[in-house]
Amino acid sequence: MISIRPDPAHPRGGYAELSLSDESLAGETTQVAVFDNYSERYLGESGWQATKVMFGPYAVLRESGQVRVVIGPEIVNQIEEYANVKLLVGDTSQDVSWPDEIVPAPGAARIGGIMGAALKDAPVQGTLTAKMPEPEPEPDAPDVVTDPEPMDQTDAAVEEPAGSKTGMWIGLVAMVLLAAGIAYWFLNEADPTPVAAPAASVVTPDPVAEAPADPCGIDALQGLESFAAQATALRGCGSSASADAALGLVERAAAAGDAEALLLFGTVYDGQSTDPVIEDQIGLTFADVPATAAEYYARALEAGSQEAPDKLAALCARMAGMTDTLVKGAVADYCGQ
Repeated sequence: MISIRPDPAHPRGGYAELSLSDESLAGETTQVAVFDNYSERYLGESGWQATKVMFGPYAVLRESGQVRVVIGPEIVNQIEEYANVKLLVGDTSQDVSWPDEIVPAPGAARIGGIMGAALKDAPVQGTLTAKMPEPEPEPDAPDVVTDPEPMDQTDAAVEEPAGSKTGMWIGLVAMVLLAAGIAYWFLNEADPTPVAAPAASVVTPDPVAEAPADPCGIDALQGLESFAAQATALRGCGSSASADAALGLVERAAAAGDAEALLLFGTVYDGQSTDPVIEDQIGLTFADVPATAAEYYARALEAGSQEAPDKLAALCARMAGMTDTLVKGAVADYCGQ
């Protein structure tokens, strides 16, 4: 039988834990396939398709006669809640209704894409044309007073037309007036002494001192060599550290099996136990989930935590009278230690 629940190590979503009996899987790793019973298609890397796709390999974790396989966003982010699917884990298969408490990772892309509307081409502006003005007609030549005496044929052939002489005189007068105007402007307006431009001064900016790194920032905290040092720094920062930064540090350390990180995860899920700095000042806390807290306490105990036994014993005493299915399972799994 395959049971599904959210992976406690990733409370923000995107991961699911598949639990099977120990004899179901023989090796240290396995592969997982998902078949949609409604559309009769297999889940692939980009949605549902006709051909079978095996995801993995995934690590097989064994404890207390059970094996656990943790799958990630490559599967979880593509399955809708209550979907009727068949899970194939190694040689074991089972039809399940996908639980609604398993949510995709925050900010993950959903199935399908979003098509953006294409921009329309801007209308082409009309081309402006210019029409050259018609040339103005030349003024009529003034009447020419001629000598009443007749000219012989030789004088008439040599004499130039009166109109051409008039145009020439008009042009000469215009050039003289223009030259006189230019000379007047230079003599009365122009300053013959050139003024030198002031020399530009060169200003050297003062060097800007680099701001010191924030000791409570995520970069500084991640640079510490161990989670014990990170936890000490977090408690020293108090409200100056962010809950997201603290959660990222605890998640990475818990995934690596750090006893203090596992114990801290159990504490934030245990409604009757509180870390005053991490929860009250930094704000890293969750709702009371006794079954999840018990699992983290048990894992912290196995990792060598000295505080885990007392915390687990107190939590088991509180869960003894509860009727929730997950709580009963946690009591059976972790409270007999």
